[in-house]
Parts: sequence; structure tokens; C-alpha cells
Amino acid sequence: MKLKTRIHLSSTLLMLLVLLLVNAVIYLTFSNQTYSTEEDRLRAETELLVAALSRNDNIPRETVLRAYVPASGAVQVKDGAGTVMTSIQDPAITAAFPDIPGSGAGQTDVEGEPFAFVKAPIIWSDGSVMELTVAQSMAQPAANLQNLLLLLAIVTAVAMIPIFLSSRFLGKLVAQPIQELTGTMRRIQENGQFEKLPEEKVNSDELGEMTHTFNRMMELLEENYSKQEDFVSNASHELKTPLTVIRGYAKLLRRQGLRNEQVAEESLTAIEVESVRMAAMIEQLLNLAGASESKLEMKQVDVLQLLEEITAAMNTAYDRQFILEKEIADAIERTDPEKLKQILYILLDNARKYSEDRVELIISDQGGTVIQIRDYGVGIPKQSLPLVFDRFYRVDKARSRDTGGFGLGLSLAKELAERLELALEIESIEGMGTTISVRFSSKSHVHALQLEQEGSR
Repeated sequence: MKLKTRIHLSSTLLMLLVLLLVNAVIYLTFSNQTYSTEEDRLRAETELLVAALSRNDNIPRETVLRAYVPASGAVQVKDGAGTVMTSIQDPAITAAFPDIPGSGAGQTDVEGEPFAFVKAPIIWSDGSVMELTVAQSMAQPAANLQNLLLLLAIVTAVAMIPIFLSSRFLGKLVAQPIQELTGTMRRIQENGQFEKLPEEKVNSDELGEMTHTFNRMMELLEENYSKQEDFVSNASHELKTPLTVIRGYAKLLRRQGLRNEQVAEESLTAIEVESVRMAAMIEQLLNLAGASESKLEMKQVDVLQLLEEITAAMNTAYDRQFILEKEIADAIERTDPEKLKQILYILLDNARKYSEDRVELIISDQGGTVIQIRDYGVGIPKQSLPLVFDRFYRVDKARSRDTGGFGLGLSLAKELAERLELALEIESIEGMGTTISVRFSSKSHVHALQLEQEGSR
């Protein structure tokens, strides 16, 4: 059964059930009130009759009884032995007066017609105690209740028409976006083209939110798919160059290398260099692919101490001037130290490649811990700044090849920074240098302080 049909049937049946329950409550309440009112009125008339019979007037008892006979009712007097002394009933009553057992008040049926009755003791004219029974037909109240029941049934039937139509509309309203979503997904599956749902008349409800979410997901998938295609295309292009070089020198080595030692040496050197380059590229590609999958080991880290270690390592490895400037006394952050090291090494190595002067590491507090890596090299053109974190993007392709870059380092740093909830910001002036800022979120600093306070207790 389709969702639209299920919504239609369930909502219709639910409203029908609600109407039936409401009608039942109305009918039972009105029925109890009607019968209770009739019984109270009959009891009051009986009290008046008893009072009239108790007075020592010279009016015959039968006359008094006849005067107080209820409309569509009857009165009856029995002695202590149960013998009927007198019985008077309205001419409208065709049924024989019933022999009602027991005492008090209540209801009974006589030949299918409902009667209410009240019994009371009275003093007869000879001084004996008699039993007075006053009864009244409940046919008219019963007929009124039947009319009420019929009216409720008609109202329910009439009310079900708009309920039926509205539930059908509701089912269509809920199911239509789902049908459109299913159709869109089916078309995407069939033709392989990304497609979004129309948003011209989308409301700000859950269905509208579903449409917005689906379209955002499609945008993200399309963007990632495009990036994947670019990644594969660029990787193929980048790997093709060293492979072509290796193949060319291998052919040269096969033709002349065995007889010419100089050609053999040149060919082997070129093959080795290109193999190393290709291995380095593949390693960076694997690191980039695994950046979003590796497990984070978040802990409380002394960032100042970490920067001191990194600066010392870079100075030793490259015999260059890497200067650490501390503008804060301490910087305790919650992060993954190894991933943070990897980010900083990438940024420092990139600064080293594109500058001959010193490289500065500046740590400060700007509403949160910020690490700035500043070089005084060639800088980056303004139009290239938004693209430097894209995979395989190189500002100066010739220089990048000379320095061994593939355009993957900053992409890897960006991926790792996003996982650590760090913000990477870049500023550069062509010909003057570049500054890349690593900005910690304020919540990581607060969390680290909380851990420090808990540990000191």
C-alpha cells in the first residue's frame, strides 16, 4: 500500500473514530440527563400527591388521585397484601398498568414502552397504610433521544465528506515531495546526471527542509564528484610525466646505454630521479586520501613546547633560520599533536621552498591561540590566493617542479586542519612574502583549561 493511501485511510479512520467517540459521549450525557430530569420531575409530583392525600379534606381519594395523574402516566394504590385498591391512568396509555415489584424509584418496560415510576407509602381514608405507585411513560423522551441519535449520525456522515477530502489532500501533500524525490533519484540513477528538486514553492516546514537538505546533498555530491574527477585527471597527468621520462630513458638505455657508459649513467640518473619524484607524489596522494580516515588522538598539548621542538628540528635539518617569536606565556590546547606537527611541517616546508630569507613562527592570542608562519619570499598573486589549497594547484609550475612540489601539501594541511577544527588563513603580497595563520577555536582552549583544572584537584 502506498504511503499516500495509508495516510488517507489512517487519517480518515482516526477522525471517524474521534467523531464516534464524541457522539457517544454527547448521546450518553444527554440520555442520562433526560431520564434523570424526568425521574426528578415524577418524584416531585409524587411528593405533591402524597401531601394532598395526607390532608384531612373531604375530597374523595379517587378524585385527588385523578387530579394528580401525570400526562401519559398512571397512579395505583395497593394495600398491605398487594391487592389493588384503585388504579387510574391517562387515556393516552393503552398498555395495562404494570405490576412493578420492589420499592423506591426506577424504570421499567411495559410491552416495549419505557416507564419511569416512583413508589411511596400513604395513609388511606380508613387509616390504613397503602402503597402509592406513580408511573409515567418515557416514550416521548425516548423518541427525542432517537432523533438525537439520528441527527448525530447525519452530522457524522456529512462531516466525513470534508474529512475524507482533506485527508486525501493531506496524503497527496505529504507524498508528492517524496514522489518527486524518488523520481529525481531514479533519473539520476538512469542518466548519471546530478539533478536537484525545484525550490520555487518550497515552504519552511519539514518537507521543505527535506527538499533543501536533498539539494544541498546533491550540490555536495556534485562538488565532490567534480573534485574527484579533477583529482584523477590531475593525478594521471602528474604521474604521466615521470612515467614518460622513465620510459624514454629506458628506451635510450636499451638502444645505446649498453655501449655508451655516459648515456647509461644519464639514463639511470634520470630514471632514479623520476622514480623518487613519483614515489613522493604517490605518498602524498595516499596521505591526502587517508587524511579523513586516520583516527584522531586528542589530548592536552603545550603548543609552545611543540613549536620549540619543530623550530629546532627545522633549523637542524635545513641549516636555515627558523625564528620562534612568543607573544604569549603559555598555550594549552586540546588537539592531536602528531596531526598538528604534520600541518606545521607542511607549512614550514612550503615557506622554505619559496623564500631564501628567514622564516618566522609567531604565536599569539587573538581571541584564541594563533600560530603564524611568515616568509619573505616571492609571495603569491592575489588572483591565486583562493586556489592555493586546491589539489595540484601550483602558482608557478616551473618553480614547483624545480623545488619538487606537486601542489598537494597545502591541500593535505587543509584537510588535517578541518579535522582538528583549525582555521587556515593566508595573506600574501607578491614579491614581499606570505603569512599563513593557524587559528585554534576558542572551545578547544576552554576544554583544555577545564582538563587542566580537573587534573590539579
